Amino acid sequence: MDALLRRLARSGFRRGMNGEHWAWFVLAGSAFLLRRARRRPDDLILSVPIEPGQRYLVTLRGPGGSGGSGGSGGPGGATGHGGPADASDAD
Repeated sequence: MDALLRRLARSGFRRGMNGEHWAWFVLAGSAFLLRRARRRPDDLILSVPIEPGQRYLVTLRGPGGSGGSGGSGGPGGATGHGGPADASDAD
């Protein structure tokens, strides 16, 4: 299915650029959008049920998984300042 949509998008764009008919652009755009919608990854990574009164700590780390100076947001990271840790870490 993906190969068919890719071929429709390519040939539709090519024929539209050659001036055959404006409908080829519509076909190319539709095939491109449909192909992109089918390949969109799932944004949900983790689902955890939480009861009232419970807490769940989420920690974001830079590429590579280290929390050291290579991360974005730590001391010397992309923020450029070595400010104090987030207030939520005090709990």
